[in-house]
Amino acid sequence: MDQKITNEYIGKEDLLQALDRQEFRLVYQPKLNLQTGRLIGAEALIRWEHPGHGMISPLDFIPAAEETGMILPIGEWVLRTACEQNKEWQELGLAPIVIAVNLSASQLYQHDLAEKVQSILDTSGLDPEFLELEITESMTMDVEFVLPVLHKLKRIGVRISMDDFGTGYSSLYHLKEFPIDSIKIDRSFVQNCTIDSKDATIVKAIIGMAHQLKLRVNAEGVEFKDHLVFLQQNLCDEAQGYFFSKPVAPDEIVSSIPHLEEIIPNEGLSLESSRQSWLQRGLEQSHQDLQEIVRKQQGMIFKYRKENGEFIHVFSDGELIYRLQLTPEQIIGKEMQDFLPEADRKKKYYERAWNGEENVIYESSVNGLRYVTSLRPVVRSGKVVEVIGCSVDFRKLGI
Repeated sequence: MDQKITNEYIGKEDLLQALDRQEFRLVYQPKLNLQTGRLIGAEALIRWEHPGHGMISPLDFIPAAEETGMILPIGEWVLRTACEQNKEWQELGLAPIVIAVNLSASQLYQHDLAEKVQSILDTSGLDPEFLELEITESMTMDVEFVLPVLHKLKRIGVRISMDDFGTGYSSLYHLKEFPIDSIKIDRSFVQNCTIDSKDATIVKAIIGMAHQLKLRVNAEGVEFKDHLVFLQQNLCDEAQGYFFSKPVAPDEIVSSIPHLEEIIPNEGLSLESSRQSWLQRGLEQSHQDLQEIVRKQQGMIFKYRKENGEFIHVFSDGELIYRLQLTPEQIIGKEMQDFLPEADRKKKYYERAWNGEENVIYESSVNGLRYVTSLRPVVRSGKVVEVIGCSVDFRKLGI
């Protein structure tokens, strides 16, 4: 157990001596992929093995390091040691993992941070893709200064993670504007996600938003099986916490891998259930991506089916819809005469395509806008099941 000492006993000289005498230690908390159960990373955490006070928690000496300015040399030591350790693991034959290092506010605001990171990567020989720098929302309030720094770090090739996500004041802005690769859900939400519906909703919302923005999600503070299952069910990407492992010494990481990689298959969702959940998510994401592509294209794409003798539109989107002064909601689920003039004239073209004729083409004019439409039937087992239409503004065709 850590023997706590108060900050009044810790001065700059104490921290300098600790650094010179190599009294600081790094321990590593494993991160596991919640889909596969594999070890994919570890977070480097500092400890102080004091000769007189025993093991001192960072909660007891980091504030003193911040106050005395020692946080910069200590932070650089952590970064260098973590990179060297990760490279050593790789040379031992360990499958490459990403090492995560917490940056302090003082480090982030160093004018030459990117150069220091590059130098450490060069001397350690670690590829930048295996280093992740964790920052907190509160550290990034000065956007004009921080944003260029983060872009410089990204150009090096390192990963950037937003730590303790959900506890700051500008989370959505950070998600949208900052060049981050992942977010870490704060442990306070994770610990209550299975007993508090509000925390559960927050965790689900964070995961959903992050995935829409193509960000990975890590959950910290996983302490019980229920936490694991909840996170898997809601498609969190990775997690860490005492349910898997406490922070351990470097050699214990290597020796514990077989045990670590059995935890999720044995305690979480079955691999098949997990695979099905991720497959469903992939299909939903693909559908959303397709809709976004269609929405941005300059024409209009729509689909219709014949139901009870009427042609009902089941999908419609694209820029041309809005230029026709319509919306998808006015079209989907409706017959043509519900939203377009000259519906009776166009119905014969719909009928021809529904009867299997390929590439039925007709011209139209709505609200002064002239466009051409092509209809193609979709045939399954010898039967037309729907028709896909594509409309283009004549002006886009140069006519």
